[in-house]
Amino acid sequence: MFQFFSRRLRNERGFTLIELLIVVAIIAILAAILIPNFLRARAQSQVAASKGNLKNVATALESYFVDYAAYPPAASGAPAGGFVGPYTKALPKDPCSGVAFGGSAGYSYLPVGTPATDYTLRTNWVNGGTGDPCFDANQGANIQYTPGGGLESTP
Repeated sequence: MFQFFSRRLRNERGFTLIELLIVVAIIAILAAILIPNFLRARAQSQVAASKGNLKNVATALESYFVDYAAYPPAASGAPAGGFVGPYTKALPKDPCSGVAFGGSAGYSYLPVGTPATDYTLRTNWVNGGTGDPCFDANQGANIQYTPGGGLESTP
């Protein structure tokens, strides 16, 4: 019986170099196809998160407006006047750039009028710079939210 196994082991060979190269080539082709799709899906999810963040901040701004009959004034690009404490726990960071609310590459808040009776929330992504994957995933545009117009793409 032992002779059967020893003969069989001598006659069997491993994979040839050609077979191994073919398997490696197939894996490389699959990786080349799938990796860009995963990166695009990640950027699209960040754009969706940005839209959700802008809507959440807009809801908090509307709550502020109900109490004070005006939107909060701008202070360093972020809503001020006791806005963060009672209306929202924290202002969100931009998932595309990682910049805090009110930063140059993050979200911006612009009140309109004195006292503020309108406002604009906006992403500040730059083509070829901060937030570029999201800028590209959103068809080369930023996202803007206004109370009357809702979410819209803007250059």
